[in-house]
Amino acid sequence: MTYNRKRPALDSCPVEAVLAIVSGKWKVRVLYLLSLDDLTFSEIRYSVGDIRQQVLSSVLKEFIRSGLACRSGTVSPRQIRYGLTKKGHEMVVLLMPLAIWGNKLLSQSGIHWKPPQIQRGPRREHRRPGAPPG
Repeated sequence: MTYNRKRPALDSCPVEAVLAIVSGKWKVRVLYLLSLDDLTFSEIRYSVGDIRQQVLSSVLKEFIRSGLACRSGTVSPRQIRYGLTKKGHEMVVLLMPLAIWGNKLLSQSGIHWKPPQIQRGPRREHRRPGAPPG
């Protein structure tokens, strides 16, 4: 027996399509950071704050799948960088008026939001074992 829908499926909505890409707890913050510079996974995680590694990995994979971001570099995790594609930069430009309007709404409630800034984590020194520091 086949299932027959009682209601017809909704037509695709362009606004819902965009919101599906950027809706989520960390997505807009990560997108904003990538609009500032190409960053390593650690730099993104350090800059966003309290994001779990698995969640950030999932967000980046979704951005790559949707064509907003790309991954470049060598196989070493420290050399892999994430950056926005042309489509990703277009998305940020479109979201900026929404961010300005959202900031007005927040300030009316007495909330002052500062966008995340790139935080470069402490660099690990690469030394040979047994070599003197410095």
